[in-house]
Amino acid sequence: MNSGQQLYIYGRRPVYEALRSAHTVFQVFLAENSSGKIISKIKQQCAKKQVPFDLIPKNDLQKLVGPVVHQGVAALIEFNPFLSREAWQKLIEQKPDALLLITDQIQDAHNLGAILRTCEISGVDCVVLPSKGSAPLNATVAKTSSGALFHVQFHTADSLENSLVHLQDNDFSVFATLPSAEQTIYQADFTGKTALIIGSEDKGVRKNLLPYCTHAVKIPQFGHVNSLNASVSAAIVLYEAVRQRYFAGQAPNGNQMEKA
Repeated sequence: MNSGQQLYIYGRRPVYEALRSAHTVFQVFLAENSSGKIISKIKQQCAKKQVPFDLIPKNDLQKLVGPVVHQGVAALIEFNPFLSREAWQKLIEQKPDALLLITDQIQDAHNLGAILRTCEISGVDCVVLPSKGSAPLNATVAKTSSGALFHVQFHTADSLENSLVHLQDNDFSVFATLPSAEQTIYQADFTGKTALIIGSEDKGVRKNLLPYCTHAVKIPQFGHVNSLNASVSAAIVLYEAVRQRYFAGQAPNGNQMEKA
């Protein structure tokens, strides 16, 4: 989806999060007789931001968004999540512990949405998407991310290879997640400027990107199935970064571990 493009989104949580975000919501559509706590919150946000909402029959709402589970809510929004060139450069130059997640050929919208949901809640500063070979940022991604899409910043890379070189020039450690890597994520250091690359489930991180990475890491696996879902892999790696950044040195009972 191009920056600034208008689209219809659907689902209670995505519409609510769009209203809470900095993006523009032009109009909200509620199915007649819709009720519940989050419906009340949506109405409150509409009033707060002076966004008009219409009560319409469920069939009309279905025609608006297509054959999807809309939960009785839809909205027309303008979505512009991409950092300006200046903001991107400022982030990678000036934030000493910037955390980036780079997707490589994640083409399934449900997978991308699930990845973005984890990125938002784990504090990722920016998600880097290739300009080609990625699922578009659309209503499906909004729904599967539970609205987290609207709180995530993005950067588009015309060439991931060039972007990885640029990140290394700005002192980033670039980690490719590979099942065949010798180092595990628990042996890596994710505390400084960190860029994590998550590849597609069928191919993983592409071989042509590996020369542009500083490290390759793996998630330990002990079962018979030899790969994890891409969104699950992203969650595991990101929360190891969270652990290192915010909870290093804590014992299992929550007490601080004594240094030897």
